Amino acid sequence: MEPLDQKTVKIAFVILTWNQREKTIKCLSNLRQIKKPSFHIVLWDNGSRDGTVEAVREAFPEVLAHHHTDNLGVAPGRNAAAEFAIKRLNPTHLLFLDNDMWVEPNFVGALLKPFIDDKTIGQTQAKLRFMSDPQRLNDGGGCRISFWLGRTVPIGYGELDRGQYDTPKQCVACGGAMMVRADVFQRLGGFDTGFGVLGPDDLDFSLRLRKAGYNVLYVPQAVAYHEVSHTYGRDYNQKYARLKARNWFVFMRRHASLMEQLAFLFLGAPYQFSRMVIREGRKGNLAALGGVVSGLLDYWKSDAQRAGKSKIH
Repeated sequence: MEPLDQKTVKIAFVILTWNQREKTIKCLSNLRQIKKPSFHIVLWDNGSRDGTVEAVREAFPEVLAHHHTDNLGVAPGRNAAAEFAIKRLNPTHLLFLDNDMWVEPNFVGALLKPFIDDKTIGQTQAKLRFMSDPQRLNDGGGCRISFWLGRTVPIGYGELDRGQYDTPKQCVACGGAMMVRADVFQRLGGFDTGFGVLGPDDLDFSLRLRKAGYNVLYVPQAVAYHEVSHTYGRDYNQKYARLKARNWFVFMRRHASLMEQLAFLFLGAPYQFSRMVIREGRKGNLAALGGVVSGLLDYWKSDAQRAGKSKIH
C-alpha cells in the first residue's frame, strides 16, 4: 500500500468530560503547547452541571465544545463525540485522549508518523507515565491480556521507566491516549457499548481492528502523563462484580481461543474465585461473590438468547 499523503491529514482530538471543569481546563491548556501538526479539538461534555462547557468556550474559543444533556458513559460518549467530530470536521484521524492527561509537545506528531509511513496502520498507542510519579509507567506498550488467568494489565505498569519499553511494537491499545483512522473507526462501528461502564470496550475495539487486517502500533515517542482519576468500582460491590464477570465472559468468547477458554474455566477461574473468596471474605463482603455468580448467569442468559435468535434466522 502507498503511504498516506501528509497534506491530506486532518486530526481531531476527542475528549470526554463529566463534572471535571478544572481538570479539563488544565488538559486543554496543556494541548496549547503543541504547535504542529495542526489539529482540532472536540470536547464532549457528558451532562456536567459544573459549568464546564461555558468555561471552555470562554477560555478556549478554538475548541468545539458540545454539552449533552445526559451522561452517556465512556464508550457511548466516545462514539457520540467521534460521530460529532466526523460530521463537523471530516477528520482523517481521531485522537482519543482522557481529560486527566497531559502530553509532551511532540505527542501528536509521534502518534501520526506511523500512519504516514505505513497505510496498514489503523491505530497507534502512546506511552503513559503517572502524573504523580513521572518516572513510573502507567502503560509501556498497550495491554497484556492473559485469557487463561482472566487478567488484563498494562505492560510495564508501575515500573520505573528506564527505557526498557522504548521500542515501537505491535500491541493491543487502550483507549485513553490513542489515535485511529476515522474511516476504520466508522467501519468497525466504534466502541462496543454493550460492555457498559466497565469495559473492556477499548481492548475489544483494538482486537477487532487487528482482526480486520490493520496493524496497531505502540509509539513510545508519544508520551502522556496520567492523573488516574477513575471513580467507578473503587468498592468491589455486588454490582461491580456482576458487570466485571459478565463482561469478561463476553470478551473472552469473542477473542480467546478454545484452548484459552478451557484453561480459564478449569484453571484461571477457580484460582481467581478462590483469591476473591479469601480477599472479600476477610472484608465481610460476601455480596461481591454473589455478584460474580450473577454476572455468569447474565452471560449464560444472553448466550441462550443469541442461540435462539440464530435458530429463528
